[in-house]
Amino acid sequence: MSFPKKGNSFHGRGGGRMPPSQGETFAAMVSNVLRISVGGRPSAVKLVARWTGAGERSVKNWFNGSCAPKGDHFRELVRHCPEMLHAFLVSADRHDHLVSAKVNEAEEALLDALAAITRMKR
Repeated sequence: MSFPKKGNSFHGRGGGRMPPSQGETFAAMVSNVLRISVGGRPSAVKLVARWTGAGERSVKNWFNGSCAPKGDHFRELVRHCPEMLHAFLVSADRHDHLVSAKVNEAEEALLDALAAITRMKR
């Protein structure tokens, strides 16, 4: 019996891929988004493992695209990585929800800006 390799290297596809498309598998979509949004950081695997509570080996498999996160882990990815929600909604062809999410983000940004202006006037 051989034990799995440990290490920090990612095997498989190279980084910097295009945004997810309709024909892409769920695992490939997750891999693509992770590589683009956090893949350039030296501790990307540890960061994503901390976000999700998943093991580092599982997270490496997500980066490789060989496995996809389960429901609870995916929910945590969406919570910490807005690009993941965007990619998921695009892959599910739910552009109506995508517009709603963008409106909510814009509303939050405007409220933050208004609060900052109010503080500056005092």
